[in-house]
Amino acid sequence: MDTEAKIILDDTISFCERDGRDARLIQILKQSEALELTDTDLSVEVPTRFAYSYLVKQRDVVERYLEDIAFTPLALNITVSQAITAPQEHTAAAGATTGSAPEERPRIPTVDWDAPAPESRDRVKVKNIISPDALRELTASVQQHEPATTVEPKARQESAAAGPSVPINSKFTFENFVYGDENKHAYQSSVRFALMADEPGIYTSLFIYGKSGLGKTHLLLAIENYLSEHNPGIRVKYANSQTYVEDYINELRVQKTNGGRILREYHDADVLIIDDIQNIIGKTQSIENFFSLVDEFIRNNKKIAIASDRAPKNLGMDERLTSRFNAGMLCLVSEPGFEMKYEILKRYYEHTVLPDAELQGSASALDTSGSILSALRTGGGTLTDEQLRHMAEVSGTNIRELESFCERCAGASYEREQKGQQLEADEIDRIADEYFDRAHKRIQIGTVQAVVEEFYHVSHEDLCGQKRMKNITQARHVAIYLAYDMCEMTNVAIGAEFDGRDHSTVHYSIKKIEKQLAHDHSLARELQALRNKIILKS
Repeated sequence: MDTEAKIILDDTISFCERDGRDARLIQILKQSEALELTDTDLSVEVPTRFAYSYLVKQRDVVERYLEDIAFTPLALNITVSQAITAPQEHTAAAGATTGSAPEERPRIPTVDWDAPAPESRDRVKVKNIISPDALRELTASVQQHEPATTVEPKARQESAAAGPSVPINSKFTFENFVYGDENKHAYQSSVRFALMADEPGIYTSLFIYGKSGLGKTHLLLAIENYLSEHNPGIRVKYANSQTYVEDYINELRVQKTNGGRILREYHDADVLIIDDIQNIIGKTQSIENFFSLVDEFIRNNKKIAIASDRAPKNLGMDERLTSRFNAGMLCLVSEPGFEMKYEILKRYYEHTVLPDAELQGSASALDTSGSILSALRTGGGTLTDEQLRHMAEVSGTNIRELESFCERCAGASYEREQKGQQLEADEIDRIADEYFDRAHKRIQIGTVQAVVEEFYHVSHEDLCGQKRMKNITQARHVAIYLAYDMCEMTNVAIGAEFDGRDHSTVHYSIKKIEKQLAHDHSLARELQALRNKIILKS
């Protein structure tokens, strides 16, 4: 049996089931055996003459699916099982597998599937269909005896034993990650996942979701880098969505000739890390294979870490996968508030910008050739704590843009210092306008409170007071969440506007609303309506 041919046939069955095709067609395809896949044809063997007759009629339907899956036209060649064909039918079947034109294929009489078989007709033995569990065991047994490629894991382990490998990108480590209330759960879960990577059945899945630029990729690469350095015996496969799709398409073409298992490097890994999976969803040619891969990892208690811009339930995945990810470590990464932005800017300035500037200065001092490069220095000017705080106030929430913004401000500060001047707030604002959309109105917390009070029909005293009726507490949680989301204020400052509540109470309200949003679509619509009203009144 051609492994690649079986994959294509299985994908065709899945597509038929997805589109609600005739159950008879689906059942026949499931009973068929994939024989061979070439650049132009898929050859299958059906168990009965009746199945042959029916599949010939449905050839065009199947071939359209084959083209969708393989990205190229594929002809469907059909043969009947040799165990049941008469001598004259052997000749006909052979003609079908040699690429004969449609008009030269043997004519098969039309069969009424609903009519009972005559008593005089020979009984046809339909081969037994192997159960899914038995098939998995058989496949595993076959794979253990496959030559050549099975030595790769052993080679990796021998290489790892020679010493720890160097992390792919040392910038992306747990030590370099700035975390706070907005991403603390994702950070801690990622650390646990890495620490327990060699413990089967514990922390098997990690799913991190949130908007772009909030540090999801940093955490995934930190896991890979940590394992590469501290546990090199573990086979880790990291790929973003684009790499996965490209690998899938390339291996579909290559494996047609050698019959090897598609995406073997993915299947053989102990830890699978996939970034931005939302870009895989919707690509019908690869999505079924991806779901099968993920399901295999979860069923076998192997480790898988995934990042996406939305929660599992909003990705349109198989319900079984959604429930499994929800049962694992599911972590939302929120947009950073003022405090976290300040910490990110400060850390990046102290640990990256200043050291880079010192290296530039040292290189310039050592270069006595008088070259243009020896006189070039692009940054490293002084940024005071006050300037960093102002930068946090006027900046956006994308962490990658924050780092670039920090470098620009440090460079501008250096240029000012060469003239005996200091970087002013208005110049920081001008640089921020190049990076971030600052055209939005400044939202006041009083406006947020007033809109929420009107919407939920509660008084200002009740909203900010100590009453604990359900409608009042929900309105209070919403008001605090919107203040955090729309006002440039710290948790401490927000708590002061709600009868002096401390930052931990504010944090609880924010997390409560985020948890509700994970399953309550009506609340999401309410919040959007409230945001629109707040913006109009600002």
